[in-house]
Amino acid sequence: MAAGARRPSADHADLASERSRLWRLLLWPPFVIALALLVLPQAVFVWMSFHKSLGMGLVSDFLTIENYRRVLTDPFYLHAMWMTFYLSLGATLINLALALPTAYYLARLRSRWVSYFVVLLLVSLFVTVVIKVLALYLVLGKEGMINHTLRALYLISEPVQMLNSQLGVLIGLVQYTLPLLVMLMIGVFQTIPSSLEDAAEVHGATWFSSLSRVVLPLAWPGVIAGSLIVFNMNMGAFTSAVLLGGGRVLTFPVLIHRKVILDVDYAMGATLSTVLLVFVLLVNLASVLLLRERRGSGSQRAATVHVS
Repeated sequence: MAAGARRPSADHADLASERSRLWRLLLWPPFVIALALLVLPQAVFVWMSFHKSLGMGLVSDFLTIENYRRVLTDPFYLHAMWMTFYLSLGATLINLALALPTAYYLARLRSRWVSYFVVLLLVSLFVTVVIKVLALYLVLGKEGMINHTLRALYLISEPVQMLNSQLGVLIGLVQYTLPLLVMLMIGVFQTIPSSLEDAAEVHGATWFSSLSRVVLPLAWPGVIAGSLIVFNMNMGAFTSAVLLGGGRVLTFPVLIHRKVILDVDYAMGATLSTVLLVFVLLVNLASVLLLRERRGSGSQRAATVHVS
């Protein structure tokens, strides 16, 4: 009787295992397609970057590192890389300053309005970046809402130049990635039980102390991951830079577009793309290593305190 009672359970486990195996098999085709679409174009770009441009989209038959030597030594390209980096980093830091308190408040808010706020964030993510940037173009112009308000308050006498400048590009990057970072941080804070904050306050911790010493350390890996996602998107952002920069803010994506589309210089465009890709990968790798080292040192300190 006991053996008969166990048999349906064993059959159910076998059925679940078979379904799991089937789902794993179904995951392989999209994985292979996505990998091919990612690896093959990048491999073509890397291979083309080691050839000299002959004009009109033609490249030489021999290999050379002249393109890389030019990009890594020419002050023009080095300045473009630096501009791309600090605009992306600046937009990421501004997004963190805005997203962390917003996400924490929404994650802890006990109200039916939270779902509506989340829906608004999702809708803003679905709106194409071109429409967002064109709306900003109207707001940031010399006769736009911001300049009009500042003049009405007698804070300025002349319009502030926000378009065709680094400031405009920075604002565009913030607008581009802020909703995504808020959504990511909401998920991070929701995984941290609010009971931990209650326990800290019971033991005499202030709200700020429980937030800085309990919540943020637990959320730190998620904050780093979300920041890297936003930073990577900013580094590759083209629409905000080209429309709000007006051709004066030459970030790497803008230069790549010019080399490939306008100059038909595929070799240099491929070189710039490869340099940008490697640079972003190195920044991500360095961030992960620093996070791992910080977690390791934190664990050692905790073990030392426990032993003492």
